[in-house]
Amino acid sequence: MKTPGRSKPAPDDLLIAGARELGIRLGAEQIGAFRLYLEEVLRWSERMNITALTTPDDIIREGFLDSLACLALIPNDARHILDVGSGAGFPALPLAIVRDDLDFTLVEASRKKVTFLKHIARSLGLRHVRVWYGRAEAMAGGLLAAEAYDVALARAVAPLPDQAALVLSFLRPGGVFLAQVGSGAAPEEALDRLAAIGYQAAGERRVPSWKGGGLGHQVLAYRRRRRPGTEECFT
Repeated sequence: MKTPGRSKPAPDDLLIAGARELGIRLGAEQIGAFRLYLEEVLRWSERMNITALTTPDDIIREGFLDSLACLALIPNDARHILDVGSGAGFPALPLAIVRDDLDFTLVEASRKKVTFLKHIARSLGLRHVRVWYGRAEAMAGGLLAAEAYDVALARAVAPLPDQAALVLSFLRPGGVFLAQVGSGAAPEEALDRLAAIGYQAAGERRVPSWKGGGLGHQVLAYRRRRRPGTEECFT
């Protein structure tokens, strides 16, 4: 006689348990928003390349939960968040679902993905989210004002120092760049380049290994140095 295997957790349960592990308690409305978001990612992925994440479990773990891991490193006084290369909306949209007090600007160079992002923001009623089509470097001084953002996000759009350099001019002095990276330590050369262009380390968060075994991803925080003569302040 076979011993019944452990049943696979439902998507909602996986999300709730993972968020709790991150210290986040989701309300019923937020859980419903994530459920709709998941359904739309899967539906749109049937006809276009929205994300490399293709299963509900991977979308929840590596899309939603990895994004929510950034929450602990957002400074208490932050209000304006920039997400460059938003793709399917990670990490900005999961953060927007749980933080309606923050203002999010998403920049994406694919028209199809911009259409998807606007659809999701509209469907979820995220009025504090705006989505712009184009490349961030081409928007400098126009749609994207210099030193206008408290936090900048960029998920694997380029090597770490290149991502940091891309968003530097958009961060206010003292603003924070949050980088989602792998489980290993950043190369010394990359850290030297970050320091050379005007950043200093401001914190890190290890993301749980959702599938068990080994180390999970990391979220690294780098603060844009303040101008000479101003006080450094870390949260």
